[in-house]
Amino acid sequence: MRRRTALVLLIVCVAAVGGIAAPAVAFFSSSGTGTGTGATATLLPLAIQSATTGSPSSALFPGGTGDLVLTVANPNPGPVTIVGIAQGGPVNVTGGTGCSSDSGWPAPVGNSGVSVPVVTGLNISVAGEATQVVHVPGAASMSTTSAAGCQGASFQIPITVQVVQ
Repeated sequence: MRRRTALVLLIVCVAAVGGIAAPAVAFFSSSGTGTGTGATATLLPLAIQSATTGSPSSALFPGGTGDLVLTVANPNPGPVTIVGIAQGGPVNVTGGTGCSSDSGWPAPVGNSGVSVPVVTGLNISVAGEATQVVHVPGAASMSTTSAAGCQGASFQIPITVQVVQ
């Protein structure tokens, strides 16, 4: 009887030890459904003004193009990229003799012959919450029929800009 009890205890001990030492593998998975929400911010418009500092690196002349110099203020927290510009109103002429503004733009126009055609493909970055002077090379043009009295005049041209964030 002692032998049988010892054998049963030995088997129970081996089984207990084997059970503790045996590797265990488990795989759990779960699934669920629900909704999430998110929102995008609204892009605030840029403030565009004539540059009070800096000057064009090229001047306008009949049949040619010149730089457009702007001061751009970006009120958005992140940077934006100007990708296009276009004329947004009448040209105002200051100086010159006999050079007239475009009081009835888009028609009739004055005799300055100055305009800003649509320009695309730009890649001008403006930092968030920053103001900077922007040069757009060759963006302003002057027709060959511009009045001779426009020599030495300055031209303020309202523009619109296309931006991406």
